[in-house]
Amino acid sequence: MPARRGDESHADPRTDPILTVTDTVRFVTFGCKANQYDTQVLREALLRRGWRESAAGDASDLVVVNTCTVTAEAGRKARQLARRLARENPRVRIAMTGCLAESEADVLRTLPNVEWVLGNGDAKLPVHFLRQLGHELDPEELGIPSGITAFQGHRRAFLKIQDGCDMACAFCIIPSVRGKSRSRPIGELEAEVGRLLQSGHREIVLCGIHIGHFGRDRGVDLGDLLRALASVEARDDTGVPIDWRLRLGSIEATEVDASVLDAMAAHPRRIAPHLHMPMQAGDDRLLARMNRWYTAETYLAACDRIRSVLDRPAFTADILVGFPGEDDAAFENTLEAARLAGFSRIHVFPFSPRPGTAAAEPAAIGPPVDPRLARERRARLSELAHELTADFRRSLDGATDTLALEGTAGLSGRYQRVEVPLEALPARLPAHGALLDVRLRAVETDPGEVALEGLPLADPVPAP
Repeated sequence: MPARRGDESHADPRTDPILTVTDTVRFVTFGCKANQYDTQVLREALLRRGWRESAAGDASDLVVVNTCTVTAEAGRKARQLARRLARENPRVRIAMTGCLAESEADVLRTLPNVEWVLGNGDAKLPVHFLRQLGHELDPEELGIPSGITAFQGHRRAFLKIQDGCDMACAFCIIPSVRGKSRSRPIGELEAEVGRLLQSGHREIVLCGIHIGHFGRDRGVDLGDLLRALASVEARDDTGVPIDWRLRLGSIEATEVDASVLDAMAAHPRRIAPHLHMPMQAGDDRLLARMNRWYTAETYLAACDRIRSVLDRPAFTADILVGFPGEDDAAFENTLEAARLAGFSRIHVFPFSPRPGTAAAEPAAIGPPVDPRLARERRARLSELAHELTADFRRSLDGATDTLALEGTAGLSGRYQRVEVPLEALPARLPAHGALLDVRLRAVETDPGEVALEGLPLADPVPAP
């Protein structure tokens, strides 16, 4: 077992105990779905070796912090957490992993009680970590992980299908800390879906860093993966076929190609009709400054193409406000593009320069935006987003959808919260997370406010 960082001869077993597999571990995750998946991989690797996960609020012998570096604020929070953990428990040992461990490894090593700094690496990260903890591994164990068996603490399971990104957006540091795009084998992912279904998950979200590039390094594409996964069948402990669905994570609009759309159209119930497609801006000059590879026109054309194939799909998006060079005309173009896209939800992010990116020095990109003006634009865009959500819900009146139930409400395939009236629920309430086919009804609750109700269908939509 390793002693503290530095000369092992300085270790004192009375004050500096060796970690053993009877010790406790806690996991803290910052950032995206891919990070949450990576944490679950590490969790399973340690728990398989006999570690015990500590309950929330309890002291732990080891804390694994999976970090994010998308924004400077995310990095600050991770460093702040490490310092707080050391203050609260001077004997704790901390392992820092994730994207910040790639971009600021030297800084993290100076933090109190940080024993291990492990970058994103590759699929063998758990092996490297277990070895650093002092575990002897048998040759057959060196292949871990080939995925996960469950997604602890979540009804929905995230499934990372690829890692890395080959693009170079001016505001984004991720390609430099995640590397080139790398896809997982389809067969491995099919097996993992089967395990997740057996563990009780009924919605599986495909995630990664740039999932639209899935398979380019393997001679397949994302549509091939969707068709393969949509065909996975499993049975519960009583032998009853499991009803479940897939949802795509964030994907670029220009990468929702014919292969992806064909798969979604062929499995309208198994694959949720919801696409999160980052727009970032709706002004061509601003998109060029961001080093995005499309125009507002091509983005909107993709939305139209998708709508021509799928029944009332939900589009959600990320939009940046305050990017250097965003003048009044550019912002108005973004508002208009958002209206035309008809988003069901918009995640509005204020621009903040990130060291290590092309936009780290905003003046090199374009004239900076006054922070007060950026806040005003954020408020205007958020107001528009609220209106668009209400419009989208109105458009769903009479549509059929499938809910993943949580009591008397559920998350629809179109990523909307839907209430099921008590009097309309089946006599035997379906299990938490079970899928229920409903017909939607849009209800005006207050001026400008629209809620959705779901009335269970007498004849459920056949499973694919």
